[in-house]
Amino acid sequence: MPGLGRGGARREAGPEAPAGPPGGGGRQAPGASRREDPAVPPPPVRLALLGGPRVALSPSPAMHEAALALAGLQGSYLAFRVDPEGLPGILPALLSLGFRGLNVTVPLKERVIPLLCGLSDAAREIGAVNTLVATPVGWEGANTDAPGFAEAYLGGLPPCPALVLGAGGAARAALQALLDGGFQPSVSARREERAQLLALEFSRGPDRAVGVVPWRSLGGPWRLVVNALSASSPEELGADPPRPRIQPGGLMADLNYGRPDCWFRSLADASGAVFRDGIPMLACQARLSFALWTGLRDVPLDPFILGAGKAP
Repeated sequence: MPGLGRGGARREAGPEAPAGPPGGGGRQAPGASRREDPAVPPPPVRLALLGGPRVALSPSPAMHEAALALAGLQGSYLAFRVDPEGLPGILPALLSLGFRGLNVTVPLKERVIPLLCGLSDAAREIGAVNTLVATPVGWEGANTDAPGFAEAYLGGLPPCPALVLGAGGAARAALQALLDGGFQPSVSARREERAQLLALEFSRGPDRAVGVVPWRSLGGPWRLVVNALSASSPEELGADPPRPRIQPGGLMADLNYGRPDCWFRSLADASGAVFRDGIPMLACQARLSFALWTGLRDVPLDPFILGAGKAP
């Protein structure tokens, strides 16, 4: 993709453009300065990631800081480990400190919703958020995971039966993207009742039906398998890891990354299938989040992909 010179990105306010930093009046393109004096630089763009223990290993700070630099914006992207019980305290604190946007990851994507002042249509439909946008009255939730998933994994792949492992926020986004793309997804989880409830929630007519597959009999061979669990290594998965069969030439998409001993890569290799980890999706959803926070909608994917190589 072509590079982007300093200040060369097009800034615009779309239908979901977020508010500017807290403390001001009405909604505007979030990167637009409220100051009339062009000689006074705008305030820095403060961004952060909230999540569980693995946030310290996330490449998101490097991704977003590379994008900020490419766009000619001053700012930072920090990572904070936050337990669900800590959300009611940290969210208003970050808002008062002038943070413009947040990402949330496991285990917060669903638990944060009751603390938000509003949701985008997509986030409401999926039932999970990964992106928070600052407004004068609180945080609004959005979901860039579903379109990020579609961009990362579904391009050029014809609609087909697909298996999604897991029943959390990542699985919700994957199911939404698959259904929107005309795929025929089934879901499986260790607790079958969770898979059944998720399939019932997302089945919205004969053309948007979600099946349920027993955890101990995952069947196949599948053309597409998506690991939406928060675990990828044998150590994380325990004594009874999932064993779906994958078609030769099919796709095994593991939404995690950074696991040196990845069970799902070994399954793909044994089946002659293609393996992709979660970095492509992380980069695609990050660019969409960045556009919501800054109003810059044509920043290339390059800084997000390159930033992933600078992870701790």
